[in-house]
Amino acid sequence: MAQSGSLKIRILLFIISFFGTGLISRKMPGTIGSFVAMLLLLAMPKSSVLALVCFFISFFLGWICCSFYIPKYEMDKDPAYVVIDEVCGMFLSGAVIYHCGYTTPFDVALSFALFRLFDIFKPCPIHNIETWLKTHQNTISLGIMLDDILASIFAVTAQVFLEALTFQLFHLC
Repeated sequence: MAQSGSLKIRILLFIISFFGTGLISRKMPGTIGSFVAMLLLLAMPKSSVLALVCFFISFFLGWICCSFYIPKYEMDKDPAYVVIDEVCGMFLSGAVIYHCGYTTPFDVALSFALFRLFDIFKPCPIHNIETWLKTHQNTISLGIMLDDILASIFAVTAQVFLEALTFQLFHLC
């Protein structure tokens, strides 16, 4: 019976670390998880629907698995090795940029860079919502997932603005 509990813990850890990618490095696991998601976006068909499906799957898996794992087995409310939230944010970014027609590898790399920028620095609304949700025991897992979704929304907004601006500048010349 103890082995099945241990197996459950390992499966939950495997999912929230996105197949172990969050365990590769102690210094920048979120960047590694986001980078792996970027590689997946580049490898799969350039479909906003497929990226959106991947977003929803990673969101619900992350939310459920974090809610079972974090309160029971972790003292830190957002351990660094939990990277399924970064993967979720990258899939959301991919869905939006693909829908807007930005499908080149450069577009996906720009999405990655902007997402990491907003995820690391966490401007005011992202930081406030993350902090508020993590102070309540029953919303910790939602806070883990939601801050990266907000970072993704900020990133794609900035990217669409930058892409539109550069498009206008090139057409003025």
